[in-house]
Amino acid sequence: MPVVRPSIRTTLFAHLETWRPYTAFYVGLVGLAGALLANPHASAARCLAAWAIPTLGWLGGLYGGDYFDRELDAKAKPQRPIPSGRMSATTALCCFLSCSAAGGLLSLVLNWRTVLLVFGAFAAGVAYSKVFKGRGLSGNIVRGSMTALAFLYGSMMVGDYPPARLLPVALVFWLHDAASNLVGAVRDIDGDREGGYRTFAVDRGATRAAGTAALLLAGAYALAASAPAILGRPWQTGYVLALLVAAASAAAAVGPLLRPHGETRPQAYRAHAVLVMTRIVLAGSFAVWTPGPALGVPLTVAAVAATWFSQRQLRERHEFGARPAATAPEDEAVTPEQVRDFVRGQLALLGAEPQLLAGLSAWERRIDIRLSAPDTRVLLLSEGGVVRLLEEDGDEPRATVPLVTITTTGAVFRDIFLLGRTNPRRAYLSRRLTMDAPPADMIRLNQLFNSFRRLAAPPTAADAGAARPEPVATARAQVRERAAADTDAVDAGPELPGTVVISDTTLRDGEQMPGVVFTPAHKRELARRLGALGIPLIEAGFPAVSTEEAAAIRGIVDAGGDALVQVIARPLDRDVDAAIETGAHSIAIFIGTSESHLTNKLRMSLDEVLTGVDRAVRRAKRAGRQVVFAAEDATRTDPEVLIRVGLAAAEAGADSFGLADTVGIAHPASMAALVRAVGAGCPLPLAVHCHNDLGLATANSLAGLAAGASGVQCSVLGIGERAGNAPLEQVVMALGTALGHDTGLDLGELQSLAEYVAELIRVQVPPYQPVVGANAFTHESGLHLDGISQDPSTYEPYRPELLGRSRRIVLGKHSGVSAVRTVADSMGLALDTDQARATLAAIKQAASSGELDREADAAQTIRRYAPAAASRSPLDAPVPRGR
Repeated sequence: MPVVRPSIRTTLFAHLETWRPYTAFYVGLVGLAGALLANPHASAARCLAAWAIPTLGWLGGLYGGDYFDRELDAKAKPQRPIPSGRMSATTALCCFLSCSAAGGLLSLVLNWRTVLLVFGAFAAGVAYSKVFKGRGLSGNIVRGSMTALAFLYGSMMVGDYPPARLLPVALVFWLHDAASNLVGAVRDIDGDREGGYRTFAVDRGATRAAGTAALLLAGAYALAASAPAILGRPWQTGYVLALLVAAASAAAAVGPLLRPHGETRPQAYRAHAVLVMTRIVLAGSFAVWTPGPALGVPLTVAAVAATWFSQRQLRERHEFGARPAATAPEDEAVTPEQVRDFVRGQLALLGAEPQLLAGLSAWERRIDIRLSAPDTRVLLLSEGGVVRLLEEDGDEPRATVPLVTITTTGAVFRDIFLLGRTNPRRAYLSRRLTMDAPPADMIRLNQLFNSFRRLAAPPTAADAGAARPEPVATARAQVRERAAADTDAVDAGPELPGTVVISDTTLRDGEQMPGVVFTPAHKRELARRLGALGIPLIEAGFPAVSTEEAAAIRGIVDAGGDALVQVIARPLDRDVDAAIETGAHSIAIFIGTSESHLTNKLRMSLDEVLTGVDRAVRRAKRAGRQVVFAAEDATRTDPEVLIRVGLAAAEAGADSFGLADTVGIAHPASMAALVRAVGAGCPLPLAVHCHNDLGLATANSLAGLAAGASGVQCSVLGIGERAGNAPLEQVVMALGTALGHDTGLDLGELQSLAEYVAELIRVQVPPYQPVVGANAFTHESGLHLDGISQDPSTYEPYRPELLGRSRRIVLGKHSGVSAVRTVADSMGLALDTDQARATLAAIKQAASSGELDREADAAQTIRRYAPAAASRSPLDAPVPRGR
């Protein structure tokens, strides 16, 4: 196949992009300022050298930076010249070395002593790209030093050595450029995280990085204001005005980053763009001060204008890539070939990184994807942690492999996978995508297709001239715009999703009930019973707590079963590694997000939390696990904060987002509002975890589901911290009875499961406990018994047979004569009216005095209190004993 070479125009434009004209004017102006401050009467030729040679070195550094950062740019900024193929890495390296060599030779000719500065700048550039860029604040300091060296170099173009009095002024540019570079690191925080660069912004968070940049800028402008005193020269109005403009602009640019609202990266991009302008004004202020306004003002204005123009024309493209045409993909229909090509490409990418699907190693399924408009069928096979495409020419797996089916339209497939306009959650909730799959399979499907969406294949040659579709992992600011288009469909009413994923946390949160300890054997048996019930996701514990806890979890995983085993981990490397080592299929990364947790418990900034979540989620995803991010105390967290954290988790690869009502403070209306707000701004499937401190856990769980959550976490009998959690049996029966949702669980297992847990925790189930309490189907009132005898639904929300239970009738203080006669008749005992009244009076007297046996059923009570004269029917007569 012939090699397609870029055109001359494309090549020249690639070099122009690499030069970044919006930065190139600055370093020459700094060198010129150094020359003029060292010798205001220097010749024009020497001043030109002071401007040109640092600029040449700067351009070489830009080539070198792009060369050394080419692998990082391939992930974070694929539009740049080298990753996009418009410039080869060899070309960039040659240009870097050529510019450096040319600058060195000119320096030897004009002042051989400057070679030390040239070598220092060369070494600083290489050291920054290869070593210090990922070493926190030291990288920004090294990067800033290069401008200080340019200033000193300019002074040496008009003298043998730089005057000592200029060293504080060199520090002005050092501090300013270190600050500017630090703001640039905030802008690039996502790409640096992806590439594994531990920059100061990645390690400490965007807000702390912005605060440090503000301090560096304050130092730079304080020194600049002191320059007249340091240099022993009088103030000049032009210098003061230029300095004030630069300082005020810098403060206005960095200020919003100290208390960010919305997406950090675009704010940092704008702030850095302003700082690029302010440093031109800062350098120009010295040119205005020394030779005078007649030369300094036009020079500075020209540099500012050129920088502004080049930023508008080139910068956004260089940093973010060209925006796709707004109307190009809007009405373009997807073809069957595009669908299959996309699937093949994503499977190839997954095949190259098999660890990404390690969590699916035991999951064997045929996945039938059916599209309409166009009519297309894609059949996949998941087996042994590998997913492959089955062609329609008879390549069918054995029929015993279970089948799951996904049905949608070509337009929805295009918008989810090819354009990233929407996400599976929104399509599912709005019924534009349906899945015929059990909840446990839905969790795995979500994990698989989340990997599909995150792996953006490079465009083919055929696509080179077309508008490039927006990648799925895109800037956070655009997520809200996409969400707005789907909000009406999602919020149309309290209709539940087709499948609700019910997760049980009895083994984890339930064991946090004071005084409760489950042995490993108890845990395995409890997990087995939960699996028999049909629970798809079992939260088994917190492996970082102890080696014993981790071993018990490993025992549950090794026991097998259809349910996914989930563990929890804080966003710490040791926690995530401990979770991975248990073999658990799913890891829930949790951390508090409310102001109370951040300030009083964690003592962390939100940016530090974002950094930790990003790192932990990526670590777990690299191990091939299904990953949930769980926001502790979500119901007391600002929804905007939840959206920011949720988006960070989504970008790192999380598969779902859990909202915890940690202190049980929510009510149904507030829970529904929270789920809707977060769901409108975050693409991940949502789940709710509600505590019962106010007795609202079940109601809040249902409200969250009705508002758009697709998962709910419960515990058997509601056991857990303090007042416990949403009781599993109550949520399950409420879903089926109150909301008409078939959970697919074996309801007959609920009663025995509740009794088993009650035995383990050594607590009697209260008789009035909903669903599983002894009185759930027990009736005493005469009015109730009258209704029950005619139609059980008059006083029962569902049939006791659903749970494998039976109705129980008792007699007591609230019973009536008709109830006594009805029970007596069922026993074959004939009571006339007076006898029935006498029996009822005796029963009520016993109940009032506390002598009535509460455990006795109605028949036993009648036998005890009915008059001895009552006659039995022949059917109720004693059976004669044999001889």
